[in-house]
Amino acid sequence: MVLSRSVPKIVLNDGHSLPAIGLGTYLVRGGQGVDQILSAIEDGYRLIDTSTNYDSEGAVGEAIRRSGISRSEFIVTSKLPGKYHHYQDALMMIQESIFRMGI
Repeated sequence: MVLSRSVPKIVLNDGHSLPAIGLGTYLVRGGQGVDQILSAIEDGYRLIDTSTNYDSEGAVGEAIRRSGISRSEFIVTSKLPGKYHHYQDALMMIQESIFRMGI
């Protein structure tokens, strides 16, 4: 059973809102990482940060799928290494990151 705790939100200038706190996934990997992320989701986290360099994208996607909570309830942020900052390279790596997460 997933607990839903209320995390304060920050309203942006365009009217969208973001959770005031998010979960970083540096050094969070594998099955243990999935369990750690699921625990955070149960505690109310809906903003999850990952990175191509963290190697945690698979665990993030798996935890979101296992949570039983609609994908639309989550905000997932990521970062690209400098070698992918050219426009076409960035598009390719953003797609790759989404594929790795399966979201």
